Amino acid sequence: MSFHAEVGWASGYALFLLLAARGLVALGRRARAGEDTWPRSEVARFHQVLAAPLVLLAGLLVGLCALRHHEGLELGWLGLVALVITWVARRTWSEWREESSARHAP
Repeated sequence: MSFHAEVGWASGYALFLLLAARGLVALGRRARAGEDTWPRSEVARFHQVLAAPLVLLAGLLVGLCALRHHEGLELGWLGLVALVITWVARRTWSEWREESSARHAP
């Protein structure tokens, strides 16, 4: 049983995309903690909107790689990466929902 290089590259790139997405969310949180002027209040939302496609792209990349390489070890590794992607996606989505509900609260 061998481990294809494509699986390693795809999972590494997917994890990089997740780190970039979480970095954008952290930047958005940091901008939100600052003053509440108009540009600053929209920076947090902008960073979260940019983070969402990165997480989706990471999931798509791992999913397509799993379709191409569905052997035991590779599928197990891709499944583990998919669990990490799911965790990050869920966390990013819940932070986005909290931000939008806090914005619309009276």
